[in-house]
Amino acid sequence: MNELGRLQESFQAYLMTGEKLALSQAIVDSGMITVTQRLDIYRDAYRSRLIECLSSNYPVCRQYFGDEQFLQLAHSYIDAYPSFFRSIRWYGDCLSTHLAECSSTQPHWVELAQFEWQLNLAFDATDASVLSIDHMTAIQPEHWAEMTFSPHPSLHLLKFAWNTVAIWQAIANNKQPEPVQKKNESTTWVIWRHNYSSRFYCLAEDESWALNALVKGANFAEICAGLNEWMAEEEVGLRAASLLKGWIQSGLLSRITFKDGTNE
Repeated sequence: MNELGRLQESFQAYLMTGEKLALSQAIVDSGMITVTQRLDIYRDAYRSRLIECLSSNYPVCRQYFGDEQFLQLAHSYIDAYPSFFRSIRWYGDCLSTHLAECSSTQPHWVELAQFEWQLNLAFDATDASVLSIDHMTAIQPEHWAEMTFSPHPSLHLLKFAWNTVAIWQAIANNKQPEPVQKKNESTTWVIWRHNYSSRFYCLAEDESWALNALVKGANFAEICAGLNEWMAEEEVGLRAASLLKGWIQSGLLSRITFKDGTNE
């Protein structure tokens, strides 16, 4: 490695870890401020930029946690998860993991960070075509059973034990959030992007199972068979078709694949 490469490596190590021994030897002491002070100017600016990024990616979390608590969290996160991304846009992807690792964290904070990050991911997801009802009407009835579906790239499924989404919605709309409450049963939420905005809604138990099965590659016949757990066999076909219609109209699905590998 040449001299420039070693200098760049030392500078990066200092920014990310605070280790300044190797870098300080390459810095000229101007006599006005110390070498340490000169280096700290750069490191403080670097960390401030990362904190600004976290604040931008998690505005509701920051408001809910409070500025002081969020700043402490940001500093501990930067220490635990240095940035390795080419774009600062993606910094903060492990904040919910970091919250789970902190013994002082309240459990619903983890869910709140998960939810806010997934909204960001949905908004920035790759563009893709969406299925329409016209696609479905063109499919012959004998091919319905074998259909599998590709979800839109923006689709994410999250399971929450707390009233996390209600808290997020209140804060996002400048309202007082309701007290935190653990649900009797966990609820599943779907998040996706439609018409350039992130959307979400809570899934009923049978819809949660069916959409999870679809994402994992189950065909339409297998989804129908699984729905027998929640309803009589004669009701399954109508319920499955209704769910599928709703997913298509909401823009959750991108493509149909048939058994022979052809796509619709």
